[in-house]
Amino acid sequence: MRYIAVPLILFGISLAPGLSAAAPREARIVEIRGHVKGENAFVNFQLRNAFTPEMVEALKSGIEISFRTQVKVERVHRNWFDVTVGDLTVSRSVRYDALSRVYRLKRSDGEKLLPDIFSALDDMTRYEVVVPLRISAIPGRRYRALVRTRLDRVGLSEPLRSIIFFSSVWDVETDWGKGFLASP
Repeated sequence: MRYIAVPLILFGISLAPGLSAAAPREARIVEIRGHVKGENAFVNFQLRNAFTPEMVEALKSGIEISFRTQVKVERVHRNWFDVTVGDLTVSRSVRYDALSRVYRLKRSDGEKLLPDIFSALDDMTRYEVVVPLRISAIPGRRYRALVRTRLDRVGLSEPLRSIIFFSSVWDVETDWGKGFLASP
């Protein structure tokens, strides 16, 4: 009996950190999809686990939070190197305006006023972008979108930038997410 119990206890201890509710969740890009048409690629994706509780509290107190997102579109070649045919960098920022009691979301298409924190976080993490292609899309060929997001520290105030340098709570950066795009 003791020979079975010891390995089971060790196995349980090795699984415990992964099952913990306090385990840190990494930010990642999910649900990458879209299509290419003519000289544009239409890419939709979501950013998950980007806002830590500390970041949400800072946002509620009026600190502006910005993300810079890189989107690349590649033409996929079988048994050969993939070629980047388009790329785009998109910036988004959100800030709580205590005077008007709304969240101000700044995107490339202008500013949007949002009534609550939930809609602000949702709009900060859902993307629909149009990436201009260097060449026209070829029907029937395979295309792939690669997406990466990181916290833009340039938009933060100087005291906050120096604090963030030493804090891993504000260290938000995703790996490259990949998803195939439909072609006509």
